[in-house]
Amino acid sequence: MSLILSHNPDQYSLCPEGLHKAQITSIEPLNEVETPFGIKDMISIVVQTEITDEEGKPYTLATRFNRSLHEKASLRITLERLNARKFTPEQLHEGIDLEAFLGRRCNILVVHNPTEDRVYANIDVFMPFNEASGQVAKNAKKLSSKVKRLEHAGELNGV
Repeated sequence: MSLILSHNPDQYSLCPEGLHKAQITSIEPLNEVETPFGIKDMISIVVQTEITDEEGKPYTLATRFNRSLHEKASLRITLERLNARKFTPEQLHEGIDLEAFLGRRCNILVVHNPTEDRVYANIDVFMPFNEASGQVAKNAKKLSSKVKRLEHAGELNGV
């Protein structure tokens, strides 16, 4: 008897593009990962969104980072954004406890990246969470809708 497994990438719904509230659910060491730039020591930050899919489950997204706190490293930039301030030299010397970020609420900007095989939903930017940022996004959507209605009305009126 054979055991056949298959994977259909279309069976998973994509997290919609845009700004979403999320929570960091895990930070995983990936250790040595083969990359186009050679073997890199990496970690993964996993988040779950507050919005849900058709089945009522939160979207889960993960992004990988080189395990580096160099001033130009994307991990450091992301962690400083989540803190809403830069790390002090003392903090960097003592070391940054990544577990302190577990459970932290944040805002993420999700973008869709198409490949030949499928479309991926990726985290483009992590931002600190605050209620005001959610209100800004809602206001921007309302304004965008209002502008579209006005443009449409102008088209109807020949303007």
